[in-house]
Amino acid sequence: MKRIVSVWLPLWPIERMHRAQPSLVPGEAPLALVEAGTHGIRITAVNPQAAEQGARIGQALADARAALPALLTQPADRRRDRTALLRLARWCGRYGPNRNIDGDDGLWIDITGVAHLYGGERQLVGDLIDRLSRFHLTARVGLADTLGAAHALARFAPSPAIAAEGEAEACLARLPVEALRLAPDTVLLLKRLGLKRIGDLYRLPRAALQRRFRSAKGVEAVLMRLDQALGERSEPCRPLIEPPALYVQRSWPDPLISPEQLEAETARLAEELCTHLASRGLGARRLCLSLYRADGSIAEARAGLSAPSWTPEHMTGLLNEKLAALDAGFGVEVMVLAAVQVEKAPVEQGALAPRLQGDARGDAAQLVDRLANRLGASRVTRLEAHASHIPERSEARVAALSHARELAWPLPPGPARPPLLLEQPEPICVIAEVPEGPPARFTWRRVERRILKAQGPQRVAPEWWDEIAARKSGTRDYYRIEDEGGAGYWVFREGIYGRDEELPRWFLHGLFG
Repeated sequence: MKRIVSVWLPLWPIERMHRAQPSLVPGEAPLALVEAGTHGIRITAVNPQAAEQGARIGQALADARAALPALLTQPADRRRDRTALLRLARWCGRYGPNRNIDGDDGLWIDITGVAHLYGGERQLVGDLIDRLSRFHLTARVGLADTLGAAHALARFAPSPAIAAEGEAEACLARLPVEALRLAPDTVLLLKRLGLKRIGDLYRLPRAALQRRFRSAKGVEAVLMRLDQALGERSEPCRPLIEPPALYVQRSWPDPLISPEQLEAETARLAEELCTHLASRGLGARRLCLSLYRADGSIAEARAGLSAPSWTPEHMTGLLNEKLAALDAGFGVEVMVLAAVQVEKAPVEQGALAPRLQGDARGDAAQLVDRLANRLGASRVTRLEAHASHIPERSEARVAALSHARELAWPLPPGPARPPLLLEQPEPICVIAEVPEGPPARFTWRRVERRILKAQGPQRVAPEWWDEIAARKSGTRDYYRIEDEGGAGYWVFREGIYGRDEELPRWFLHGLFG
């Protein structure tokens, strides 16, 4: 069963501003953040001192100033608030890989299968609240089986509010209906009907509730939110970043600072991750090593692999090269090594050359990985098949670390093509015994060659569905020819006698060994 933590930051805009620019936020004076809108300037956030004296969110600034002349104001900055909240959500990856923001002042974390690393759910929640308080952030936390229940507990129950597995219904019963994330007019209607607590909805038959609402849309919203909170209906929770296929995590009471410590722990994480991969018959294609620093910042080292691998030494070597460029800051408290992308691993991996005394450098895939991660993924390429009948378009250069694609439709079988294909066909001068026959002699790069053997033609028509490509290439008749010295060539005649306005031209496209 899933376990979701919801974090509510009721003073987020003001506390975020205080962290960024302490001089803008006075210590004891009432303060409000304001924003101009269609109905004038209104308050978007207040500090506790302003709230105690009657200022409230959504109130017109003129009305608030009339009642509270000493009210200080600062312009709200929603863009910076959201950027900082996203950064905080990334930092919460230490408690679980799946997390995201929740509105403008909250976030959620999926801690399923993670609580044991902290000694239990209550200890995990306590650690989260304690660390947020060190950042001078006021946080209210709720934990339940669903996002809806955790959201309600964080905002309307004493913090920290933890609903044990299967106990969400009982914990939500005493909370007001506002906790179901309903529109204000829907909440007002429910209260007029005498339905003030979520538990009141449990006892009311759904048919009776539908009769009391004027619109089917309103009652559907109530039932949907209620079912989502109780786990009767699924609620999509899109994580902030792509969730990893597998990950392992280590934490320490004393932060790690020295490079030697980080490299040693990286090796242990890689060995643990490879054990999980091997047990599932999988290999990693993309890795991400996340370092959670003591000051609340994150550093990441990413590495790609050209072939699925579960070799810890190889992973450690790739990550250590990136790890050397990262700054540990005030120390690293948590390290997470994630296999972001995995594939079914082959039983055996090919070698570039025979291995000598167990030297792993002979592995072709590992050599490609080292080059790509050292020089840059875009600078190490490989050839990939492309669905095209035109030879120079039948393959394309792609990054060596990219995922291999299967052709949407297979190419039809035909005569063998040369192992060496010129990047672009080169024009040649040809003497043929008959206009539409194979060459008898041809001149290429100022050298004339006499042909003894010829095989063909093999006709390749232009790609009529691609107008641009069709204009660049006409109908081709390919021949495999051999000269007096035994050298083999792959040539073609572009155009058809009597059909095209211009005379056909000859090109050399490839060489046979």
